[in-house]
Parts: sequence; C-alpha cells; structure tokens
Amino acid sequence: MNRLLIITVLSLVASSAWAAKLVIKSQPEGAEIFITTNGKPVRLGVTPYEANLTEVMSTYVKSSSFMLELKKQGHNPYRVLLAKTDDVDLELTANLALDQAVSNIKEHDALMNQLFDVQKLVRGKNFRDAIMKLDELEKKHPALSIIPELKATAYYMNKEVENALSYYRRAFALNPDNHDAYRMKVYLEKKMGIDSEVQ
Repeated sequence: MNRLLIITVLSLVASSAWAAKLVIKSQPEGAEIFITTNGKPVRLGVTPYEANLTEVMSTYVKSSSFMLELKKQGHNPYRVLLAKTDDVDLELTANLALDQAVSNIKEHDALMNQLFDVQKLVRGKNFRDAIMKLDELEKKHPALSIIPELKATAYYMNKEVENALSYYRRAFALNPDNHDAYRMKVYLEKKMGIDSEVQ
C-alpha cells in the first residue's frame, strides 16, 4: 500500500515537473489578468501569476487563438494575442504604461511642487537659486506664463528692475489673461518712464 502511494506521488511530481507553465508578470504588479476566447473575457487572477498551461488551455481556450489582457487602474490595458499551445512554457512580462490622464496629473503635481519650492526660495531672498530653478522649468514648459512671472518677481525683489520688466512682458505675452503680470508690466513701465506701446 505504501509503495503504491509513493509511486503515485512520484508519478504526479514527475509529470507536474515537466508540465508546461504559464507565467505572467507585470510592472507594476497587481494587474488583473483576463483570458478571452470567442469574445468572452474570464478573470484568471492577478500578477505575478503562475499556472499549469495545459490546465489553462483545456479550461478556457476553445479556439485556435486567445487573448490575454492585463488591467490595472490608472494604467493603459496591455493585450497580447496568442496561438493555442500547451506543450511549451509561456512567460509574459508586461510594462503597463500610465494612463495619459494620470500621467498628466503626476506631471502637473511635480511642476506645482517645483513652483512651491521656487516661492520658498524667493521668500527666503535666495533669488539666484530661484531664478536658476525657473530657468530649468522654463526649458521644460516654455508656454507657461507663471514661470516668467515668478522669474520677474524674483528679479524685482532683487532690485533688477529691467530684467523684471522683461519677464513681466514675457508672462503677459504668453497669457494676456495674466492680470498680475500686466499690472506689474504697466507699473514698471510708468516707473521707468517707458511708453507701454514701445517695447
């Protein structure tokens, strides 16, 4: 009796050791995995995922091809079309791209944090570092009027009035609805005796 049990267990271990594997990984982890065959998606699990490929094929795949889809909130879905097989290991590693809206939010958050850092530098009268940081930001975001406006403020507070006027003008040119930049532009032009029509 014990011999039969041992032989059966060894037989199962040997056959499962040679069974084809399905391994699915994603970056980031925790993506839901769906398998679709004949138009019906079925949830397999989440990444990282490992299963016996033969069992997956016999349970879910009813045609000659199937689609694996990975989904994670805030990321674009990842899809791959595969041919039915159960005799080779199948390993899939997917890098899930951030959804564009989420990517934009993260980018805006990073920009806002950098602008807050600049404001702290200006309040601390560290004008040179503030201007250097704004120079870097202006290269990345040349169409934003807030960057030349903050640069103008740093120059103005450092008593570099000509530079301040130049950047207030640039901020207003980028965004004619930037009322603060416009007011400072007009104020400095009057203070310096410059005709606002001549720039």
